[in-house]
Amino acid sequence: YELLGKTRAIDVWHTHQLSVPVDLRRLVSELQLEVVLFPFKGRLDEMIVSGTIGLRPGLSRPWFRWLVAHAVGHHVMHVGLTFELQPWQWVSQARDEWQAEEFAAYLMGGPEGRSYSAKSLGIHDDKYLLVRRVTD
Repeated sequence: YELLGKTRAIDVWHTHQLSVPVDLRRLVSELQLEVVLFPFKGRLDEMIVSGTIGLRPGLSRPWFRWLVAHAVGHHVMHVGLTFELQPWQWVSQARDEWQAEEFAAYLMGGPEGRSYSAKSLGIHDDKYLLVRRVTD
C-alpha cells in the first residue's frame, strides 16, 4: 500500500498532462469534480462526498491547493468509502489518509518536485518536505 499514492498520482500526471504549478482548476474540471466552501465545525478542513470537495472558508491559497490535491487523491484511490467507520476500521482509515497525502505530494510536485520551492509549487512550507521525500 505504501506507494499507491505516488503510483496513482503518476498516472494522473500522465493522463492529464500536468505541469508545475499544477492547474488544479483544470484537473478538477477534467475529473468532473466540484469544489465548494463549507463551514465545517471542529478540526475538519476538507471532505469529498459524491464528487464534491468541501473546503473550510478562509484557508490560505497554499493550504487550499494542498487540500484539493488531497481530496482528489481520495477520489482517485478511495471511491466508495463510508464515513461511519467501525472502531476496527481506523487502521484502514489511517492508511487511506497517508495514501491521500502521498498522492497530494506527488501530484503537486510532479516528478521533479524536489527541484522546485514550496512557493513555486503553490503549497505550504509544512508540506514541502513530504514533496521532497516522495519525489526523491
